[in-house]
Amino acid sequence: MRGGTAESMRLAEADMTEQDALDFVRNCIGSIWALEVLVLLGAEPKRRWSLDQIVRESRSSRAAVKGGLALLAGAGLVAQIGDSEYRYNPQSPTLDTIGDLVQKLYSNKPTTVIAAIYQSPNEKLRTFAEAFELKE
Repeated sequence: MRGGTAESMRLAEADMTEQDALDFVRNCIGSIWALEVLVLLGAEPKRRWSLDQIVRESRSSRAAVKGGLALLAGAGLVAQIGDSEYRYNPQSPTLDTIGDLVQKLYSNKPTTVIAAIYQSPNEKLRTFAEAFELKE
């Protein structure tokens, strides 16, 4: 856990559960590539990463990495520095705790975390499916 007082970190960690982490993954992470980028950047939180470095290290495409970075920035876990660098930068002690918990959970129970991503709400898919619902 990075940042915050020792007491606030202990309280935040004590309040977070595995289910909280899975709910966060389901609602805020939303893709395997975002999860992989989170793990990569979270492993070295002080490091500044270029987009090319993230693409190379994650063995992904620029589009997938950009999408993952956008999701993580929207979730408050990653900051863009200038035009071309990124780093793990949770916007609050709670987000830092949940980010750490997600990373640990993915390390220990990857299938559980991946399943949560595939259970995430997808508004486009839901809208498409609703178009085929029978109306009374």
